Amino acid sequence: MNPNISQSISDLKPYLVAIRRKFHAMPELAFRETATQAAIAREMESAGLEVRGGIGQTGLTATVEGAGSGQTLLIRADVDGLPIQEATGLTFASSNGAMHACGHDGHIAVAIASAKLLSAMRDRLRGRVVFAFQPAEEVAKGALAMLEDGLFDDVRPDRVVGLHIWNQAPTGSVIVNRGTVFASADMFRIVVSGKGGHGALPHLAIDPVVAASQIVITAQTVVSREVPPGDMGVVTFGRLEGGIAPNVIADSVTLEGTFRSYRPEIRELIDSALARISSGAAETLRANADYSILAGVPAVVNDPEVAGHVARCAMEVVGESRVVEAPPVSLGDDMAEFLNRAPGCYFLLGGSRPGAEPHHNARFDFDESCLPIGVEVMVRSALDFLK
Repeated sequence: MNPNISQSISDLKPYLVAIRRKFHAMPELAFRETATQAAIAREMESAGLEVRGGIGQTGLTATVEGAGSGQTLLIRADVDGLPIQEATGLTFASSNGAMHACGHDGHIAVAIASAKLLSAMRDRLRGRVVFAFQPAEEVAKGALAMLEDGLFDDVRPDRVVGLHIWNQAPTGSVIVNRGTVFASADMFRIVVSGKGGHGALPHLAIDPVVAASQIVITAQTVVSREVPPGDMGVVTFGRLEGGIAPNVIADSVTLEGTFRSYRPEIRELIDSALARISSGAAETLRANADYSILAGVPAVVNDPEVAGHVARCAMEVVGESRVVEAPPVSLGDDMAEFLNRAPGCYFLLGGSRPGAEPHHNARFDFDESCLPIGVEVMVRSALDFLK
C-alpha cells in the first residue's frame, strides 16, 4: 500500500469505476438484494474482512479490525435500486427493469474501496471500522430492519458516517452540514369507503371519488394555513386509484402520498392534520376514511462535532473553499435512524455532469470522477478518528 493516501486512491480509480459499473448493471429492489450482497461479500472476504450477512433480511456488515483497541466507526452504504426502466443509453445500463437511479451503485463502490484501503492500513487503526451495507433505503425500511436485528447491539458504534452522491452539486465539492441535511419523510395511505352504485343514480350511492377529491384539495391547506411561514412542510399525493368504469360509482378509493418537514413538531402537525382532514371531509360527504402511515423516517440531522471533523478531513482532499454547508434538502433518507442512535455525519458528494437529470429519473447518472474523492474523505476520516 502506497503510504500516500491520495496516490493509493488514484491507483484504485479504474477498479472504482469498474465496480460501480458492475453494480449499476445489476440493481435489485428493496429486500431483494441477494445477488448484490453476495457480490459485496465476495469483495470484502477477498480483502480479509469479517463478513456477516442476513442482518435486516438482506443487510450485510464487513469489519476491519485495527492493530489496537479503541473506538468503533460505522460506515453505512445503501444498496437497493428503484423500480425504474433505465433510459440512460449507457453501455453498462441495467436491463432488468430496475435501476440505480439515486447513486447507490456509487455508494457501494466507495464503501468497498474504502474497506479495502483501510484493511491494508490496519496497523494505523486503533479500534475498528464496520461497514454496513444497508438494504431497502428507497422504501425507508432497511435501516430499521438492521437495527431491529441487533446491528447496534453487536456493533455499538461510537460514530456513524455515510455519504450520498449529489449530482446537483459540482464534482469536487463536498457538502457537510452541521445540522439538518434531509427532511423527515412519511408515506401515508387513505382508504375512502363509500357505497357503490349506478353513475346515473348517485343519490342511492355514497361516492368515494368525490370524498377523496375533497381530501386532496383540503390537504393543500395544511402547509399554506397550518405550518408556520418560517417552517418547511411538503404534502404530496402520488397515487389516486379507484373505480372500474365511467358509469359505475366505486365502493372505495385509495390515496397514497408523502409528507416532509425539517422539525419533528411540524412532522407531528402535518400527520395530525391529514388524519383530521381525511376523517372530516369523508364524513361530510357520508363516506368513511381510514388514514394510516405506511413508513416513515425522521429528519437526517448531523452531529456538529462529527460534521466538523469530516469537514476538516474533506478540506485536506478538495481544499477549504470546496467544502461547504448548504440549505437542507426536502428528500428523506433512513440514515436518520442511525444518526438518531449515535453521533454521526451524512455528507453530500458533488457529482454533477453536463445535462445531468435529477435523482430518481430514468436518465439519472453522475460524474464517476467524484468516486475517488468520496473514498479519500471516508478513509481520512476513519484514520483520523481511530489514530
